[in-house]
Amino acid sequence: MRVLITGKPGIGKTTVIKKVINGIPDRTCGFYTEDYRDISGKRKGFRIFTTDGLSHILAEKGFRSKFKVGSYGIDVEGFEKIVIPLLERCMEKREKILVIDEIGKMELFSKRFADLIKSIFRDEKRDIIATVPIKDVHPVVRWIKNLPDTVVISLNSSNRDEVPDRIIDIFQRSSSQSFDKS
Repeated sequence: MRVLITGKPGIGKTTVIKKVINGIPDRTCGFYTEDYRDISGKRKGFRIFTTDGLSHILAEKGFRSKFKVGSYGIDVEGFEKIVIPLLERCMEKREKILVIDEIGKMELFSKRFADLIKSIFRDEKRDIIATVPIKDVHPVVRWIKNLPDTVVISLNSSNRDEVPDRIIDIFQRSSSQSFDKS
């Protein structure tokens, strides 16, 4: 089962991901991304958190990099050192739901990540929950949104509170159906 969550920036996509991870922690493997702020409350950057307890700064204002989104410099090399091995380990665990928050502009500066995402999504039997931007910021985003048998949930203020439970239910039903067949 492949579930994509999309919606406007700030609508709660990462919150949904975190609730799913907390709702079925023994079944999830991957990462999520959150912004972090300075003392005055101004956004300073974005940090990756893995389901195995690691964290790393993905992007930060003032970070010197040839990769930029707005005023944020992207640490592509650091991102690859944390996320690529993590997702490769997660892929070995067939019973795990791969969590990928997010497949967006910053992350897709990494060709290795883009190639790994394509490999992950080619596996039709792989359980995945991922967030993607509304806009097709990269050909990979457009491709995964159009894959058959992919559930795309457009998050908004009226459905965001119920979506985590719906997603947990989808994966629990899908898991019990695969156990029934064996």
